[in-house]
Amino acid sequence: MDIENRTVTIPREEDATDEPEPVAVWPLVEAALDTIDAEPSTRDAAQAALEHGDGCVVLANFLNSEAKRVHEMDYRFKVPLVVLAAEQARTDDTATSIYDPKEGCVYFETDVSQFSFHVYRDWTVDWTAVADEVQHDYEWSGKDNQTWALDWLMDFLDVPTDDYMV
Repeated sequence: MDIENRTVTIPREEDATDEPEPVAVWPLVEAALDTIDAEPSTRDAAQAALEHGDGCVVLANFLNSEAKRVHEMDYRFKVPLVVLAAEQARTDDTATSIYDPKEGCVYFETDVSQFSFHVYRDWTVDWTAVADEVQHDYEWSGKDNQTWALDWLMDFLDVPTDDYMV
């Protein structure tokens, strides 16, 4: 798969916008990586992660965790990456996506953990079409996923921890 040219078409709520158009995911992820001044190995891991549904989830979690470290995060990656994660996960069976409209979140269940992405501000997106399931009052574990965000991302490169930890 050519990750740098991979696009997704974001499902839109009826009458929310004109016809949805394909959106290239990598340039938006790359802009976020630029914002956090990511190392080359982190960029390589991000590209490798984009080939897998659970990898897209882990990458989105990593970028969200890094947003706390920088003052101005470029969040344009979020919606396309969450949509790609759901699509890829349906293909490779590495995650299940659940949309909780009451909470305004898309949750992913992976072998590693549960992940949550608040999407209530992205109201033009048809999240019920994105997710595998719609579930009100979804029971999220509430575990901190950001502590291990870089480790989980780097797992997609099979790089020993000592090679990227300072």
